[in-house]
Amino acid sequence: MRPRIDGPVRVKGRNNCYSPGVFRLIVEVTSSNWADDLGSKVDSYAKADVPFYVVADRRHDEVVVCRDPRNGTYRLRTSHKRGTSITVPEYVGVTLGLPVDLLLDGE
Repeated sequence: MRPRIDGPVRVKGRNNCYSPGVFRLIVEVTSSNWADDLGSKVDSYAKADVPFYVVADRRHDEVVVCRDPRNGTYRLRTSHKRGTSITVPEYVGVTLGLPVDLLLDGE
């Protein structure tokens, strides 16, 4: 379990880049690059130890959630259909429900 951080975190590294450890939740909405969002980015974020990665996959009309990175790979990967909601885990540091329809439609 990750330590809880209260308040905003602003940690900038060299070349105006952020340390990967700063990110606890990443949400992406696919476009024509959906293969990157569900392929190479999944691998990169797991290696960076991002604990919760959400991809609104418009091509397949579902939301994919990757969590629990260990040794450069996500141990859990789930798909969520319309009419459901994703609960962001407490260890991310925010109480948040993400409706799948909202993520896919953007409205």
